[in-house]
Order: sequence, then C-alpha cells, then structure tokens
Amino acid sequence: MWWWSNYGPTGWMFFGPMMMLVFMAMLMAGMFFVMRAMHRHRSEVVGTSSTDMCGVAISPSHDHSAPWRDEPPDDGHSAFERDSAETLQRLDEEQRQFQEFFVQLRMAKNKAEFDQFMAERRKRPARP
Repeated sequence: MWWWSNYGPTGWMFFGPMMMLVFMAMLMAGMFFVMRAMHRHRSEVVGTSSTDMCGVAISPSHDHSAPWRDEPPDDGHSAFERDSAETLQRLDEEQRQFQEFFVQLRMAKNKAEFDQFMAERRKRPARP
C-alpha cells in the first residue's frame, strides 16, 4: 500500500489528525474564554449580571448606562421624525388604496374577458 513506508506507517498519519483535533480544541477553548470575558465586562459596565437572550442587559429601573433601552434623547430631529412618520403612514394608505384598485382592475379585466368569451361562444353555430 502506498501509505506504508519500509518501516511502517509514517508519523503524519497518526499525529496529523491528532494535532488538528488539539488545535481545534484550543481554538474553541479560546473562543469560550473570550466570550466569557466579554460577558463579564458587559455585566460590569451595565451594573447587573442578568441579561436577556441577545445579551442585552435587563434593568427594571431607569438606567442611564443603557441608552438602547430608553427612548432616544431629543436631539432636534423630532420634527423630521414626525414628518417621516406621517409620510410613511400616507404611503401605507396609498399602497393599500392602490392594491384595492388593482384588485378591482383585475376583476374588471377578467369580467370583460369572460363576457367576450361568452359572446364568441354564442355566435358559434351549434355542433350536431
């Protein structure tokens, strides 16, 4: 067989896969320790150790260290946000109206095609 040398199997046949497994175990352990350190750091910054499924800190009281849990501060863009919300509502209403119009248009087209088909069928002579 081609993988045997004169003195038996070569060393890479056994130690290669073993070294790959050891390397993968080291990488996984390193990722575990890094993630644990990140979790510990986040808990220290927020001041609590309880987190939800996404790793976001859960704080029942108002917590200024977690701005993503509160309403955004008023930074002068409230008029823009209000206008964009009104525009989005208007566009949603227009989209709903267009879809209703499209359904009615399709029904009218189907009715016209059906009426044309029935008129052509009535004009044909009856088969014996």
